[in-house]
Amino acid sequence: MIINKEKNFISAVIYCYNCQNSIENFLQKINIFLCENFERYEIVCVNDCSTDNTKDKINEFCENNKVKSLTLVNTSFFQGIENAMIAGQDIAIGDFVFEFDSTVDDFDSGLILDVYKKSLTGFDVVFAVPKKSTKCSSGLFYKLFNGYSNSEYRLKTVRFGVISRRGINRVKSMGVKTVYRKAVYASCGLPICDVEYIPAKTQSQADYQKETKKDIGINSLILFTDIGYKISVMLTAVMSLVLLLAGIYTVAVFISADPVAGWTTTMLVMSFGFFGLFVVLAFVLKYLSVILNLVFTHKQYVIESIQKITK
Repeated sequence: MIINKEKNFISAVIYCYNCQNSIENFLQKINIFLCENFERYEIVCVNDCSTDNTKDKINEFCENNKVKSLTLVNTSFFQGIENAMIAGQDIAIGDFVFEFDSTVDDFDSGLILDVYKKSLTGFDVVFAVPKKSTKCSSGLFYKLFNGYSNSEYRLKTVRFGVISRRGINRVKSMGVKTVYRKAVYASCGLPICDVEYIPAKTQSQADYQKETKKDIGINSLILFTDIGYKISVMLTAVMSLVLLLAGIYTVAVFISADPVAGWTTTMLVMSFGFFGLFVVLAFVLKYLSVILNLVFTHKQYVIESIQKITK
């Protein structure tokens, strides 16, 4: 049976950190899928300074299997998922780039093809989204993010995604530091959609990823939404109102009672002084939010070595 393979050049970028027990099986799955469905492809493994035998396992896989092209990127020190994946994306040369943030394998190969086919219908970014109830922490994050961001796309838990070369070029042209890729993709202005699937039972993600994603979540809420500014303004308004009422109460006591000498003056100075301080603070917060949107460093990662393996 002759299979008409896709002509587009495909890159698969895989984030690897302390995944020695799963990386070989995951690479086997990805390599077989790409080999069966695409004439030209490459695999880019980003080894984020793993402390186990992940690097050796990747090399062993290449020695024992027929791999058309695999690039092993070794970072100089731990970069985190986002920076490491950007490093892999910068090296990838495909017309479409698959991004696998982990080696968690709860989907079949057919889903990868479904996501790719969906991208050919006019979507520059397509995510594979598991059909399951999200954890409380993830649900709260997405609720806050979607509620306070200006993007029409609603972020969800994503297993992997595919990005067209046009999408990658658009994001790079924006000139911002990609603290959270999904948020940047959602705000780049290009068509984006989801492909849902029912996940198979598999191992849970490692604790390091959970901790890393907590940091990413907090940073994303600060950088890509106005929740911090709105909360700060709300607290400033509340405190200003309290101090204003305190000033009014002080005047009322002075008129209707006989307070201790100097008490009225002290209270008025404190009340209206702090009231003015909180008003100024509201303007400062606005300026800081504007500056925060402008200050993004360009180079995000440091690479130790790049090993090109081709057969």
